[in-house]
Amino acid sequence: MSNFSQKVNPKPNLLYQRLEEALQQGNEVQVVSSCGRFFGIPSALDDEFLELVNLYIPTEEEGWEDEPYERTVWLIKISEIVAVAYPIQSLSKAQLESLINPSQTVFESED
Repeated sequence: MSNFSQKVNPKPNLLYQRLEEALQQGNEVQVVSSCGRFFGIPSALDDEFLELVNLYIPTEEEGWEDEPYERTVWLIKISEIVAVAYPIQSLSKAQLESLINPSQTVFESED
């Protein structure tokens, strides 16, 4: 394979794959770069940039009638990303406890 074809179609790395999954599934991610932390749902992704959309909906106490929501769009250079956090699975308290101590859950259910 020539250097040219590697530059045109680079093999996606794990970071890119996770961002692409979040884009396809509409999952919120947290991106850490040298400039700070960014939260949002990916709306666009290419070889150089990630676009995140963050919606903020204020509570009634914060005056939601005047300003119903605020939207921020971040355009982040992929080469500047040092970490990405993304949800894998949400668990209830009971589910988490059963994962931590499955024998206790079985014992409790027999009562």
